Amino acid sequence: MNRISVYQLIFATFTFVLIGCSGGGEPAGPSKNATVSGKVTSDGKPVSNAVISFEKPAFGAWGADLGADGSYSLELAAGEFNVSITPKAATTTTMDPGNMPEQTESNDIPKKYRSASTSGATATINEGDNTYDLELSE
Repeated sequence: MNRISVYQLIFATFTFVLIGCSGGGEPAGPSKNATVSGKVTSDGKPVSNAVISFEKPAFGAWGADLGADGSYSLELAAGEFNVSITPKAATTTTMDPGNMPEQTESNDIPKKYRSASTSGATATINEGDNTYDLELSE
């Protein structure tokens, strides 16, 4: 074999190995066939600077950041979920004080809601669009 043919053979073999080893799509597991959106409040005030998590035993968890108005939206697999609300990591932002909604600080989230196993909050999410609002209470 001449020198060019050897390089072509090595390149072709390497290309086929890469194609054969690629995952080719989403990882195995439950497919995302549902959307859930809603609002999290405490004493009627939006909870912000936090994350809502929907935990499905044996499959894992899906989560979304809460907006300044306590709202969220995410795609996930349909099923029964345990729900938790956890504070988000601290960040520094500049906002106009006149435009900020009245809100509950994430450190005011009752401790029981910080774990899906202790929150007592559950959600049944069906295929398609769902709404799940959560009012936190002591």
